Amino acid sequence: MNELLGTVDKENIVESSCFLEGKEVTASSFSKANRHYETVARQTFSYIFLNVGKHKSKHNEAHLEIGDKRLSGFLLKANRVLVCLSAKDTNIVDVRAHIQQVQRLMLKAEVDRMLA
Repeated sequence: MNELLGTVDKENIVESSCFLEGKEVTASSFSKANRHYETVARQTFSYIFLNVGKHKSKHNEAHLEIGDKRLSGFLLKANRVLVCLSAKDTNIVDVRAHIQQVQRLMLKAEVDRMLA
């Protein structure tokens, strides 16, 4: 998982990222200085996506602005969320496009593992 975060983090798009499994962080690239954003993201996005699942909603993305930063949560599959920290003025469309590219790479890696 940690090697995937190296792909997620991209200059001028995503500063830091982490994977959530339920309410637990399973991998993180958040620095110690930004760990409070990770804590907020863990609490917020685990709650949001737990309730999305309960209501059988198709929402798979949520954003939260805190000061000059934005936290974005992307539901990858049931109970797994990718959280990204970016500057507030970063274009959300650019973040979304980058994450979609990362999701394609993750899917390809998963298929390759299954076929090996």
